[in-house]
Amino acid sequence: MASCKGLILLVSLTAILPLTVLSQAAVKGECSFCHTMHNSEEGHTVAFTRNSSGNQVMSEQPLAQLLKTDCLGCHTDSAAETIINIGEMKIPIVFNLIEPTYPPDGSATSTLAGGNFHWLLKSGEAYGHNVHGILDADSRFLGMSAPGGTIPVGPDGECTDCHGTLATTQSGCKGCHVALHHTDSAAIVTGSNKGWYRFLGSVMLRDNQVGPPPEGVIGIEAPDWEQNPLVDKHNAYQGEPVSYNYVNYLESGSINQKCAGCHGRFHNETLADTTWIRHPGIATIPDFGDFSGFTTYNPLVPVARPNVNSQDAGFSDINRGSNEADQVFCISCHRAHSSPYPAMLRWGYRDWPGDDSHTGQPAQNGCAVCHTSKD
Repeated sequence: MASCKGLILLVSLTAILPLTVLSQAAVKGECSFCHTMHNSEEGHTVAFTRNSSGNQVMSEQPLAQLLKTDCLGCHTDSAAETIINIGEMKIPIVFNLIEPTYPPDGSATSTLAGGNFHWLLKSGEAYGHNVHGILDADSRFLGMSAPGGTIPVGPDGECTDCHGTLATTQSGCKGCHVALHHTDSAAIVTGSNKGWYRFLGSVMLRDNQVGPPPEGVIGIEAPDWEQNPLVDKHNAYQGEPVSYNYVNYLESGSINQKCAGCHGRFHNETLADTTWIRHPGIATIPDFGDFSGFTTYNPLVPVARPNVNSQDAGFSDINRGSNEADQVFCISCHRAHSSPYPAMLRWGYRDWPGDDSHTGQPAQNGCAVCHTSKD
């Protein structure tokens, strides 16, 4: 892979990571849980992938690294449970064929932090990222760029494989994740020592080198992938310099760097004559006006924290009004994979103040978590 018109392709693969905040950072258990020597056991093919309906398709062709299956094969479940156990491994599920529970409520079917591709198939392209193996490139943007982006979607090849769509064989899950399942460290904060937070690292900068890529996302993972997110039990996301600077953006450790790969203008064209022209993709939280009442962390509307360290695990108080203040960022409003709401929003924005079209209960006004006087 190579740089393209000043952009860096960020490529990777989804994780099978049994993880606790303290130490459990790499795949454990018998090698045969994940690998097969000859794609044959008792005369039968072992390797499989998934079709667009999530069903297994046996593969006569062996898979790379002697794996039994690929990203979707491992992180898909035909039922609704969102964490499954195989031996010593706990596997987070991002694609359930039966609808998981949303919003997360701590049950065995509770949607995890990144959302679930279930709603992409159930509700349509507007509800999630079109990822190879689930759906083809988003028909709404063919011949155009992704919202906020500059690289057209299709035809396949070159920069569009990652910066235009995640629906080609060269992108898919590996358009955002780098598979480093055997990286291990006892550190609480996940950085390069663990292969980056959720394996969100730059493949372009990893080519021909040993170990994790030198740039990636920093954070602290909740031990249950936020199956039961609480005020003091949740992921901690790395923030970034307040002033967007593309030159050193990849070095910020922020998950926003992944979003910027396709949606860059949402980051660097936020202001016009000092007036917001769209909701900022990154901004520190002030300590006046609407924000005066925003004092306690709400896992439905997460915030990023600059320079995440081990003491930030499960932080419950919001820092406001300084250079080290917490920040609104892409994940504050969106799920990374898919959600029950258009544009992968985390709550029923269009339904408020009526009933939520998904839950049938009064719609939550996630905006008012930060803008406390707007409810």
